[in-house]
Amino acid sequence: MRLVISILACLLAPFAVARDGRALGTAGSSGRAAVTEVVLSQSADLIVLSAGYNHGFRPGSVCLVTRESKPLATIVIAEATEQRAVALILSLENQQTIAAGDAVALRANPRI
Repeated sequence: MRLVISILACLLAPFAVARDGRALGTAGSSGRAAVTEVVLSQSADLIVLSAGYNHGFRPGSVCLVTRESKPLATIVIAEATEQRAVALILSLENQQTIAAGDAVALRANPRI
C-alpha cells in the first residue's frame, strides 16, 4: 500500500497547484527571495528563505546570495514548502557571513 501511495505521489507531483490556482514553480515564478533567518550549528548552518515552491525553489536548486549586488555565497536548497525553503551553504566569498535580509536568487546555470 505504501508503495502505491509513493508512486501516486511521484506521478502527481508535477501537477501540484498552489492555493491561488497557478502551478507551483511555473514560468511566472520569480526565483528570488530574502534570507529570513540563519540557524547556526556545529555541523551545518541552515539558511531560511522567505519563499519556496511558489517562487521556483526546489530541493537541489543552487542559488546565489548577495548583499548590495555583491556575491556573498552559493547555497543549495535542502527542503522547500510552498512558502519557505531551507538551504545549506556550499561556499562563502572571502569569509563573508550571511544575514537576514540578504537577497537570494536561483542561479541561471546550476552547475556547481
